[in-house]
Amino acid sequence: MKVSSRVRKFLGILTSAALILVVLLIVYTGSIPEKYRLMPGDASPYDITAPRSIRNKTVTNLRAAEASAGVADVMLRSEQIATEVKTKVEQFYTIVDADRANPPMITPAAAPTPEASQTAGTETGQTTQASEAASVVDTAKLAEQIMLHLNQNMEIVISQDDAMSYATMEDSRYNSVSGHVRSIASLVMADTVDSAALKTVLAEKMAELNNSLAFFKEDSGLIERTLGFLLEPNVVFDQVATDSARQAAYDKVQNNPVMIDKGTRIVSLGDIITDDTYTLLQDLSLIDSGNFDYTHLAGIALLMVLLLIITIFYISHYEKETINTYSDRIALVMIMLIPLLVSAYITRQAPLAPPVYFAAVLIAAYFGFRAAVILSLCLSALILPMTNFNPMFLAVAMIGSLVAALFARGIIRKDNYAFIILATAGANILTALSYSLLQKDSWSDITINCAYTAISGSLSVIAAIGIMPLFEMMFNAVSPLRLIELSQPGHPLLRRLFVEAPGSSQHSMMVANLADSAAAAIGANALLARVGAYYHDIGKLENPLMFTENQEGENPHDYLSPTQSAEIILGHPDAGVRIGRRYRLPPAILRMIHEHHGSTSQYYFYRKAQKLAETGDLAEPDPTQFKYRCPIPSSRESAIVMLADSVEAAMKSTGTNNLDDAERLIRRIIKSKNEQDQLVNSGLSFRDVEILIQAFLQVYTGHFHERVKYPDDRPIRQSAE
Repeated sequence: MKVSSRVRKFLGILTSAALILVVLLIVYTGSIPEKYRLMPGDASPYDITAPRSIRNKTVTNLRAAEASAGVADVMLRSEQIATEVKTKVEQFYTIVDADRANPPMITPAAAPTPEASQTAGTETGQTTQASEAASVVDTAKLAEQIMLHLNQNMEIVISQDDAMSYATMEDSRYNSVSGHVRSIASLVMADTVDSAALKTVLAEKMAELNNSLAFFKEDSGLIERTLGFLLEPNVVFDQVATDSARQAAYDKVQNNPVMIDKGTRIVSLGDIITDDTYTLLQDLSLIDSGNFDYTHLAGIALLMVLLLIITIFYISHYEKETINTYSDRIALVMIMLIPLLVSAYITRQAPLAPPVYFAAVLIAAYFGFRAAVILSLCLSALILPMTNFNPMFLAVAMIGSLVAALFARGIIRKDNYAFIILATAGANILTALSYSLLQKDSWSDITINCAYTAISGSLSVIAAIGIMPLFEMMFNAVSPLRLIELSQPGHPLLRRLFVEAPGSSQHSMMVANLADSAAAAIGANALLARVGAYYHDIGKLENPLMFTENQEGENPHDYLSPTQSAEIILGHPDAGVRIGRRYRLPPAILRMIHEHHGSTSQYYFYRKAQKLAETGDLAEPDPTQFKYRCPIPSSRESAIVMLADSVEAAMKSTGTNNLDDAERLIRRIIKSKNEQDQLVNSGLSFRDVEILIQAFLQVYTGHFHERVKYPDDRPIRQSAE
């Protein structure tokens, strides 16, 4: 036995691993774009479009380089240069001041000839004193002296005219000129000026000076020329700031790259593949280099692991009761695998067409709305890489799956097939339309998107409804269509019950009416509860005459001991499960058959055994021999069938025929079930119990032909009271 269990476990692990590998390969194959064997210099035999949006690196880099090169040099004001200019101004006028203070002198008389100088030797001392007293400034020599000293000390060459002006002008006028030069130099150097700006600023200052000079306007030219010698640009090149500015311009373009939009044709038939084009194709993973894309595979594997963990956690915590058999799990895997396979083939041509709604409908029909929403979302996330992560697909798939799951319960009636198809297609169209309008798509694209989503939604739902009978046959699953089939009076098992155990059949019909009404009132699955009630007593078919409702004459229990009778009665749930399996009843129905008595006691034969023990005919009975050994109800529908079965049996046995007595009896039965902890796993709330009591009474209202008496018949008081 241990070896068999280990082998089954090993096979289960092996099968799961193989299934995961298959799904991984499906998603990998479906998400890898078509690749081309091309090299630079080849003439392309294909039209190639971009499967996703991508930056155009070549154009972006070129524009970034142009933007960087277009940044002007960053120049900063140099305080050192400004100070040097001011020093030059002061040095300039220091030299001129010194020369003006010690000018070369000349006498008014003409210079003596050599002969005259020889004859006038005796009068030399007297003549010298006279010439010194009458000497004047030699302006020509002073101008030359100023020019010479400026050139020697400052390497400045001023014109003869300007030097003569400095040599001949009066002190007051000279002071005015030097003052203007100093003030204008200070003002100009206070700004940040390059060569061009220096000319402009100097021209502006000179224009202001000309407007302010009332006298000696000709001095403005001397001032301007002097400033021209002394002033120089006070800016210096900042390498670090310039490099930073150029890098910022480069990064700005790189951060706002030139994009090639998805669907843009990047290579036309016959185009020569350039190096830039080849690089672009490589970036888009469109070049078939013969290498396996392990990075892409790793990404898909990581996504699969995450979704698998979410799915396993959800099923183990929230669907443990619903998805608990191998058949359920295999059916669920097939439901998820079919749209995955289809998606791998159609997403390249139609990224909005994956049939996730197929899974939503089937999962909602077999396992409930919540499972359909969660698992459809996981399936959509798994298909997303195949669509090149198309955001519209995710939006359409989520809303379409939600609508399909919401209306999947409408399949319990065949005339609702068209409604669920139209609802799913309509939701897809509206989602695609709204998303396209928000994206400002063209009307041609909007039409195509809406058409793909509508066709996908419609065909998915049609396929799901059409494949249900095949799933039911393969996995013995329960679906609305399967329940409808099981509810037909012509079903072989119901026909047997009607013929071989007519009393039990009639009892089951009444229990079904009660269960259907109660389930509908509290929002449970009314069809499932009704069908479960139809079959809950099929175990009595093994020995129908041992049950009072099928007896017409003598009672066989009169000839059996209470223990033997109890064994027969207590065994009918297990017998029902055996019969149900032979007739391939769904697991949900088998659970209701097995649980409809739970672990309650069979009081009639226990009391009979007690009475015989009191007379000494039997030993004191063991209470455990008179208890059902079945699981308690595990769902609301199963609990409803238990209560309906007990209520209907008690009504018949007590002969209750009015609503007041019926209500007291129903409440006593429910209280007894609660005291025996039969409803703890059912999911019924106190509110549900109260509602189903009223539903039971509503059924018996028609049975008794009596109107329900409400607790308070007084008129509603006005709010003013």
